[in-house]
Amino acid sequence: MKVKLIADSTCNCPEAYRQLLDIDIVPVYVIFGKESYKDYEEMSIDAFHRRLAASNKMPTSSQPTPNDFAQAYAKARDEGYSDAIVVTVTAKASGTFSAAKSATDMVKGIDVHVVDSGAASLMMGWMLEEAKQVLDGGGSVEDALAAMERIKANSAIIFAVTDIRHLAYSGRTKGSERATQAAVKLRPIVSIQDGIPQALGQERTNKAALGKVLALISSKKGTHTWKRLAIVHAGIPDDAAAWAEEAKAALGYDDSVEVVDFGPGLTVHFGPGMLGVTGCWQ
Repeated sequence: MKVKLIADSTCNCPEAYRQLLDIDIVPVYVIFGKESYKDYEEMSIDAFHRRLAASNKMPTSSQPTPNDFAQAYAKARDEGYSDAIVVTVTAKASGTFSAAKSATDMVKGIDVHVVDSGAASLMMGWMLEEAKQVLDGGGSVEDALAAMERIKANSAIIFAVTDIRHLAYSGRTKGSERATQAAVKLRPIVSIQDGIPQALGQERTNKAALGKVLALISSKKGTHTWKRLAIVHAGIPDDAAAWAEEAKAALGYDDSVEVVDFGPGLTVHFGPGMLGVTGCWQ
C-alpha cells in the first residue's frame, strides 16, 4: 500500500512543510474581472496583494474543477500510489469537496478517499500530517482517516477581520451583517464553526479584537493540552510574527509556531489585514 496525500490550495501549507509531507496541491482559482488565476501557481501571495491594492473591483474565487482533481489522482496512480487521501476546505462554504468527490469516478486504478476538513488553512495540513504518521507507523487507510477526524474534532480557527468590505461582498460569513452595516468601523471576530464561517462578535479596535480571538480559542481548548498552534494572517507577515509571541504567552504555548498567510483563495473572502490563530489540542 502506497498512499498519496493531496489538498486544495486553501491548505496554506508552507513549501517546506508541503515537501516534507509530500503533499500535492490542487489550486483553487482567484478571479479578477474576466481573468482567472490558479492560486499560488499563477498568482503568488505578493502578486495578489499588489493586484488587490491596484484594483477597484473585488476579486472572487472558484473551486477547482473535477478535472483538476482527476489529473492529480491520475498523476498519483501513474507514480505507483494505490490510494490517495484528499482533504478539502469546508464543504459548507465551497464546492471544492464536491468537485474532489466527483473526480473519484473519473480515474480508475487508485482508491481515493476525500475528507471534508470542515475548516481551512493549516488545520488541513495537520490532518494530513496526522494521517502520514499513522500510515508510517503501519496503520491502515481507515486508521489514518480516523486520526484525521480526531484532529478535525479538536481544532479551531479564529481570526479578526479588518477590511470588512470583503465579508460584505463575499457573503459567506454568517452573522457578519452587524459589522458590515454598522455606522462605525467594527472588527468582526470570525471562526469556522460546524463548517460555516461565522461572526462571533465584533470590537472597535484591533487590540480588543485580537484579545477576543485569544480568549475564544482558549475557551474552546478548555483544559486540554495544546498539540499545535499557528498564526494566520493576510498580507501582514511582520505584524503577525510580532503578535505570535503575545499569542503564545497568552495561550500558554511554549513550542514554535508557524506563521502562515491565508493566501489569495481565502483572502478574497476575509480581506487583507486579517489576523488570528488556528490550533489543535489533545
